[in-house]
Amino acid sequence: MCGITGIILKQKVNFNLNQKIVAMTDAISHRGPDGEGFILAGDQTITPHFNTLKQNYNRVDLTYTPKTTIQNSDLNSFLAFGHRRLSIIDLSETGHQPMCNANGKIWITFNGEIYNYLEIKADLKKIGHTFFSESDTEVVLAAYKEWGFNCVEKFNGMWSFCIYDSEKQLCFASRDRLGVKPFYYINNNDLLAFASEQKAFVKAELISSKINPNALHNYLINGLLETQTNNFFEGINELMPGNNLVFNLKTQELKITTYYNLTEHITLTNDRLPEKELIDKIAYTFENSVKLRLRSDVEVGTCLSGGIDSSALAVTISEITKQPLYCFTSVFKNQSINEEHFADSVANKIKAKHFKVEPTLEGFIEEIDSLIYSQDVPIWDTSTYAQYKVMELAKKNNIKVVLDGQGADELFGGYHHHFLAKWNNLFSQGHLISGLKEISASKKTISNPLQFFIKEKIKQKNYFNKKHFDLFFRSEFLNSSVIKNPAVYFNSVNEQLVEDIYQTRLKSFLKCEDRCGMWHSVESRTPFADDIELINLLFSFNGNKKIKNGVSKYLLREAVKNKLPEEIYKRYDKKGFETPMQQWMQKLRPQLLSEIKAANFDFVNQNELEKTDPTNSFQNKLLFKLFVLSRWQKLFC
Repeated sequence: MCGITGIILKQKVNFNLNQKIVAMTDAISHRGPDGEGFILAGDQTITPHFNTLKQNYNRVDLTYTPKTTIQNSDLNSFLAFGHRRLSIIDLSETGHQPMCNANGKIWITFNGEIYNYLEIKADLKKIGHTFFSESDTEVVLAAYKEWGFNCVEKFNGMWSFCIYDSEKQLCFASRDRLGVKPFYYINNNDLLAFASEQKAFVKAELISSKINPNALHNYLINGLLETQTNNFFEGINELMPGNNLVFNLKTQELKITTYYNLTEHITLTNDRLPEKELIDKIAYTFENSVKLRLRSDVEVGTCLSGGIDSSALAVTISEITKQPLYCFTSVFKNQSINEEHFADSVANKIKAKHFKVEPTLEGFIEEIDSLIYSQDVPIWDTSTYAQYKVMELAKKNNIKVVLDGQGADELFGGYHHHFLAKWNNLFSQGHLISGLKEISASKKTISNPLQFFIKEKIKQKNYFNKKHFDLFFRSEFLNSSVIKNPAVYFNSVNEQLVEDIYQTRLKSFLKCEDRCGMWHSVESRTPFADDIELINLLFSFNGNKKIKNGVSKYLLREAVKNKLPEEIYKRYDKKGFETPMQQWMQKLRPQLLSEIKAANFDFVNQNELEKTDPTNSFQNKLLFKLFVLSRWQKLFC
């Protein structure tokens, strides 16, 4: 896992390329404290450099080994790549980046892990490729050389990278299928630049820190972040999940294409399998996904909340490795949301090395600026802080890689509104009795499911919380873009899950996962969100099967049933790394109001904020977002 940056000049301008690429790369140094590297390319030469972090390299035969500082570079260069390295696979100097192929014509700066790199490497060797390192980065280079842009279809993993092909005079960038790894870029008349995090553009002064008005409206009103190509920062774009970007250096044409869209992979291929065979197939594929993600030259731990997802990972890792596992848990003593007992149950079963952290309101206030800065864009609740502290805990215990359960809810059906999608599906097909039976059976998971069903159907037609916005925001701002009703329910479980993956949940969660981990130089691996075999399998049958007898994530539970403590297997509530947010917000209320007023937002009804109800959770969330925005503005603008 690493941080990547790049600048390609489109015309000769008064631009200090080496200083700008250093500034960009320094801004994301937390993503890779183990090494740094740069290349600068002109019409005739491509030269590797270092800045201040000179590694002890002895392999003088490696073309990509930096031998001089970037300050001594060719001022006529038009292209620069930067890289910060977190050493996970091939810890030696042969894993240094940017890396090139044997003839030095193709270069790459790469962030991520290709977990099936050994299998791809074996295939490439059979057709004549040779390798000089043990890294997956070199496999990506060889795969590109062999299969071109289609190489990404071979990869099982998480990635964002950019390749400079000096022979074909193009740059080829790609991002993994569901967006585990980030890739942002700016494209104007003078240059094309890319980076793992938006702060790289800000620190290098490639953009002025202005807020995209539409993105601001989406964040405050619709509760959405980074669901569109245009970023929260005006002028920054995001390469969306499952997309490739190609920039032709001769014509300066930029072209983006989609190589993977989950909607196209919803099939009924495995729908006729007997339930036991389907569960066995899921169990095998899940275990294999975990095995692949244990490939590492450093020790691997896991985040353990005590829920079904993280518990499934912990017990599976333990069974595979037969070694004591480092587990990291966020706890809240004397709180209803505390999951410590369940996490302890799993940790005790597998004899784990179990470490805990208790996020506090005082700690949150002390660290809020670092938290927001780590994320680049504003956060929407305090659960991100719990995740932030868990990753910090891993770092304190010298663990550089953790596996996390992010994405399991969106694969297996873990939220209450997934029940709604199943009930809608049954009723839409005329299965009235079956639908009512399913609603009744859901009492073990949802309190009063029939009432829940009726309420949500009403909320789908009437957005009752919309009235709160008038108290907070001026009408010009409210009317500047569409106000979306968050109650969007499909008549298909799988279609509902795809909506969650791309639009409402998973993409944002993965952003927080990446930033929280990488801020502490910890690589987070998410088998539920990036194993292509598991993802395609889970969308190859009717999604109604994912919820059975009122139990969410039924197929995952059954797949790991014999490994889990019984109380985890039979646990039907859902919490995750929650925090006592409402309690915290009420205590913070005077500070929130004071800082929001001091920010003097011209779209806020400043004089009305005192009238907000401190017991209203929706209003508290709006206040929290305005408070976060005021801090974000100080940090970035």
